[in-house]
Amino acid sequence: MDIISPLNNSLALLSRLREISKHINEAEIKNVLADLSLELADAKLAAADLKEQIVSLREEISILKAQQAPTEKPEVERGCYYFDGDIDRLYCAACYDSKGLKSLTARGPGNYRVCGVCKHAAK
Repeated sequence: MDIISPLNNSLALLSRLREISKHINEAEIKNVLADLSLELADAKLAAADLKEQIVSLREEISILKAQQAPTEKPEVERGCYYFDGDIDRLYCAACYDSKGLKSLTARGPGNYRVCGVCKHAAK
């Protein structure tokens, strides 16, 4: 939907009305036409700004969606994830699932693994 074309058409019609009103000496009509002209011009500027914002937000959404999609398939060991068969490096499943971050875990008390970022403990 093109929002700017109808505004451009309205401005063109307004210009025609101004030309017609030159032959009429009623000041009130001319004032109303001037106000209408200003309002339509403001609406056109606002519509152009909104169109730019929509384009920007769509680009941002595309970037965020691309960042969200995990590119690697994790495997599970003791409640943690590991990648590419490297079972010595165990990552926090909570961080990876919620934020897509690969946060290494460390050995905690007992046989637990603890995330250094979110403090999630896995057995």
